[in-house]
Amino acid sequence: MQINNSAELRENIKRLEQHQQQQKDNLAEEFYATYQSLMPINILKSSINKVVHSPGAVDNIVNAGISIGLGLLSKKVMIGKSAGIAKKLLGTAMELGVASLVSKKAASIKSGGLNLLSKIFKPKNRPVSNG
Repeated sequence: MQINNSAELRENIKRLEQHQQQQKDNLAEEFYATYQSLMPINILKSSINKVVHSPGAVDNIVNAGISIGLGLLSKKVMIGKSAGIAKKLLGTAMELGVASLVSKKAASIKSGGLNLLSKIFKPKNRPVSNG
């Protein structure tokens, strides 16, 4: 582009300054967005959202929780608080075995547990009084 007079020069300078300001604004927005995305709480939120919204993730987490919980519960019930080293080793082996077994049968255990809970918390049919 050739500039032939001072008016065209001023116009081109003004246009280039506007372009420069737009680039600065865009850079500032990108910097802020990057800064926000690198904050630890936002990284954690993003990771949790990815896990929760991935197919089957919630079921896997629930199944793992059930497996670990029942494994720990069985160890506590069978061994108790104080025990010798042999009993503790046996309890840990039993805990892992129960957790493994439960993880393989998690779907049926979960459905049975939900049925049990629905029976326990089922609203009772009470007669309506016309009083």
